[in-house]
Amino acid sequence: MKIGYACIPMTMNYGTNRGFILKNFNHERFYNCVKENLEDLYKILEENIKNHIYFFRISSDIIPFASHKINDIKWWKIFKNELDYIGRYIKYNNIRVSMHAGHYTVLNSPSQEVVVKSIADIEYHAKLLDSLGLDYTHKIVLHIGGVYNSKSEAINRFKNNFKKLSSSAKKRLILENDEKMYSIEDVLNLCNDINIPAVFDNLHHKFNPSLDNNLERIFKKVISTWKIEDGIPKIHYSDEDFLKKRGAHSNFVDIRNFLKYYEKIKKYDLDIMLEVKDKDISAIKCVKILESINIKNHYKDRLVIEEQWEKYKYLIIERKKEDYIKFFKKFRNSCDVISFYKFIDDILNLNINEENFKYTVNNLWKEFYEFKVSKIETNQVLKLINGNLNYKKIKEKLRKLSIKYDIENMKKSYYFYY
Repeated sequence: MKIGYACIPMTMNYGTNRGFILKNFNHERFYNCVKENLEDLYKILEENIKNHIYFFRISSDIIPFASHKINDIKWWKIFKNELDYIGRYIKYNNIRVSMHAGHYTVLNSPSQEVVVKSIADIEYHAKLLDSLGLDYTHKIVLHIGGVYNSKSEAINRFKNNFKKLSSSAKKRLILENDEKMYSIEDVLNLCNDINIPAVFDNLHHKFNPSLDNNLERIFKKVISTWKIEDGIPKIHYSDEDFLKKRGAHSNFVDIRNFLKYYEKIKKYDLDIMLEVKDKDISAIKCVKILESINIKNHYKDRLVIEEQWEKYKYLIIERKKEDYIKFFKKFRNSCDVISFYKFIDDILNLNINEENFKYTVNNLWKEFYEFKVSKIETNQVLKLINGNLNYKKIKEKLRKLSIKYDIENMKKSYYFYY
């Protein structure tokens, strides 16, 4: 079972979604952008492996305007060496990658113009995965699309337009249930008709359940759509953010919810793509939890708690300072990774305490930044701290300073992301 996350790691200063506006398109800008995106993709995969993360969703934006008519650049030839190198790295390390076509890629649209653009976009995704030299276990996720007053007609349009795809695109495409229009039952029916795999999304299913709501039967049906050449079935997992609009993904994976879900699916051989705001942080959490459950190495578990405590500790102090010493003593020699992460989740569910925030940020400033940054930067930070407190702005400023001045302790911290 591989655990993965989507596109943009929180804890790395790498990104694969550099871009520019259409009117600024030229060969030099495109070349530089793609070069940097590919370099960072490799670095992200390297860092993921260090954290035992072997599943990753590549951003669709890695090749800017890849399917736009303005782009006549044969990027797969220009960057053949880079793509080959990354592809070999993926295969050598048994990494699985996927991509997810965007909301504007609608294969069942009644608009022929939209369909043509959607086919071009799907073909771009297939071209990228092909250019990496990857087999058909590396997939492209797509939603069925709209209903347009008649679900049956919309599904028939999907079937007809699916036939227009290249062989590679057909072999890579997998369909996901959505939260409004197409339930997992709809997806399974279509997938069985056109002989491609289905992807189950638990949060979408919560808001748009099928008539048969039995997860055991659903998983068996989903798994049956995956052939040997498709690889291990993949599913999407997320929690809901109850403070935001219906269906919004949570800031982090709640380990209690995840473990309940894991109990239901652990007998199946599945790869799990986490859809969550804190990206690689939750992926690391889930990986550590599953390793603790399945490997049962107390020495390693103690090291995990020790390492992760250092990353979370400032978040604990700014929310509930009195718990810092109390739980530091509790977990100092503990090997109970699950209890540790339950405690962390409880802390992250608390609001930041203003007094504790000031205490934390002032101590961090004195310990790590005060004698390294410029006078102008000092004035900027102190103005933020002593003004109307904006936690997000202050943390973002300190995060950038941590990178600029290579402040290792803070670069490794999760302090900036919650």
